[in-house]
Amino acid sequence: SGVHKGHWSTSSTSLAKKLNVTQSDFSAMRQDPDSARLYEQSQQPDVYTQLLQWSRTEDLSRIAKCRAVYHSGFDVTGVPVVVCVGKHFPTDFSEHKVLSHFIQVMDPATTRPYCLVYFHTGCSGARKDLELLQTVFLNSPARYKTNLKALYSLHSSRFQKVMQWWFTVSKVKQVKGKMVQLSSLKQLFAKISPDQLQVPQFILDYDYNMHGATA
Repeated sequence: SGVHKGHWSTSSTSLAKKLNVTQSDFSAMRQDPDSARLYEQSQQPDVYTQLLQWSRTEDLSRIAKCRAVYHSGFDVTGVPVVVCVGKHFPTDFSEHKVLSHFIQVMDPATTRPYCLVYFHTGCSGARKDLELLQTVFLNSPARYKTNLKALYSLHSSRFQKVMQWWFTVSKVKQVKGKMVQLSSLKQLFAKISPDQLQVPQFILDYDYNMHGATA
């Protein structure tokens, strides 16, 4: 069925299992760092290709209904917007299906400049959604990073801000300088008009309670 209740991870080991990489391969690579580095580089397109294939062949409609990742209009300069809602990220599906759905949504948007909006509203502690973003960016074509105009993060906790900084500096350096921390919808609406942004009601309510009306 492809459904696993509870926790899912995006480790390279679990992805490797999907791609039939054996433990002996990893053991051999640990003894030869150069081989390990070259192997990792050679495997990155394969991970993306496999996820892309799954996104086209598997039924991901149940994950799509979670509304964790979706297209949402254009920013004030005409650049398409992709929205990620942290609270909606599913934890009861197999990892390859969640990743495949993200690729399914992201892939058509990344063929030209685009922006990403991440709502951390209502989330706390360590989040797997940021790990998901990291996995996608690390294993996707360069256009995912180079065509990214901005990554707007709204209502982030202090912990999440630290994690996002680590994400852009240590892991996906091409995104460094493109991440913009915002505290209110009013700030976001200066970048993306309200009529171009599909915002869940609980986020509207939270922002109103914290900052008042956006007008």
